[in-house]
Amino acid sequence: MDLTGRIIKGIGGFYYVDAAGVLYETRARGLFRKQGITPLVGDSVTIEVIDETEKTAFLTDIQDRRSELIRPAVANVDQALVIFACAHPVPSTGLLDRFLINMERQEMETVIVLSKVDLLEYEDGYKLPELESLSNMYRSAGYRVIELSNISGEGLKTIQDIIYGKTTVLSGPSGVGKSSLINSLVPGFGAETGDISKKLRKGKNTTRHTEIIPVPKMDNTFVIDTPGYSSIELMVDDENDLKFYMREYEGLNETCKYTGCSHIAEPGCSVKEKVEEGVIPQGRYESYIDMFSEVKSRRKW
Repeated sequence: MDLTGRIIKGIGGFYYVDAAGVLYETRARGLFRKQGITPLVGDSVTIEVIDETEKTAFLTDIQDRRSELIRPAVANVDQALVIFACAHPVPSTGLLDRFLINMERQEMETVIVLSKVDLLEYEDGYKLPELESLSNMYRSAGYRVIELSNISGEGLKTIQDIIYGKTTVLSGPSGVGKSSLINSLVPGFGAETGDISKKLRKGKNTTRHTEIIPVPKMDNTFVIDTPGYSSIELMVDDENDLKFYMREYEGLNETCKYTGCSHIAEPGCSVKEKVEEGVIPQGRYESYIDMFSEVKSRRKW
């Protein structure tokens, strides 16, 4: 018997498919390996039932994807919420910028969520970053930024409005509060949360697999929980392409004195002028230089 459904979770070579409210444990046919196709969470699929009692099946076909992300590896999503904590762990803007570049390259709409705003204070002589400057840096780049506290609930209603009727992938480093957000959106789900290492000021990764979770009382609304990360490889092969994925450079790439300006050392550069004027934040420009050098160095090898 053949059924259609959606992959909601993948663990150790098994794909768990929701078919009309029934969960089947499936394995992919060898045909996919021969074709170099990897099933992804979010895929709409056809399965061949092996044992109706045990709810086991073979995954036999994958329908065309309307969207596909490489990292996190998911399919058929509408948008991404990238979550970075304001504190504990301290946000790495370089890591966030790399994620945003990859999302731009994959043409995926992205909203930035700055979590743990309730922790913005001076503690043990350690100066935590200023929320306003962090928010403004990305708002000036053209991104929507939401400030979230899973303790007070600040920002939660805005997130609920944004995700309504859509499939949204949640991504971000370990320990930034993705699981806490899911617990707020889906009461009773019980996503595991972890403590923060005071010595390292890093989060513990409590999500070990990717999973689609329906949001109750919100029709056709799903969030995808994903494992945290501590590094991101840029999905850019040529450093000269990087500038096309920086939102604040839009309209400036064509106005520089030299065709193909890299916005690094050339005179008469429109981007550098905007940085000097304070229109483009210095932090974002420095991050661009770092990423440019990274891709250039990688391409040499």
